[in-house]
Amino acid sequence: MKIRIIIIVVCIVLMLFVISLIESFNHNYSDDPVESDLIVMLGGGDEARMQKAAELYQEGYADHVLITPVVESDLLSQSSELAMEYGIPEEALILEDEAVSTYTNATITIDIMEDRDMTSALIVTSDYHVKRSKYIYDRLNDGSFDFRYISSLSEQDTRWHEDDSAFYVWANEYTKLWVYRMGIYWFSE
Repeated sequence: MKIRIIIIVVCIVLMLFVISLIESFNHNYSDDPVESDLIVMLGGGDEARMQKAAELYQEGYADHVLITPVVESDLLSQSSELAMEYGIPEEALILEDEAVSTYTNATITIDIMEDRDMTSALIVTSDYHVKRSKYIYDRLNDGSFDFRYISSLSEQDTRWHEDDSAFYVWANEYTKLWVYRMGIYWFSE
């Protein structure tokens, strides 16, 4: 009897693991943009994130763009100078420089939105990062905010799984998403 229970438990654990692996490849989520109070460009990734945020701004989806975190460097694609090069005027920029992870991006975004009486935002990030960003923002949202998640393709205009580093990207996102699901987000900072 004990052996049957052990076999059943092992089968259930293996099945959950396989389902988790299969589900981890689905990074195709992206909302259609709607008029919002704010466009949030999450730092990291390549210049395509800024390009997408600027495109949404120029199409009139929001009057303000938050760069979280802003890093004033030519080496990274999250500076106010780059935003202005893409046509986002300085007066439309909201800059914050404290975020160190997707979790702190979300907490700071929510604080800024509360301070400015904003209720809706378009969260712009790379296609591979949307799933984890959505998980974190939705988890922290108490229902006060309407977040939409907009994915940007890479600078080469390809999906994450078409890149040479696809396995690394998948493994990194899979690990980080489970770190967040287990509630130990500080581990990824």
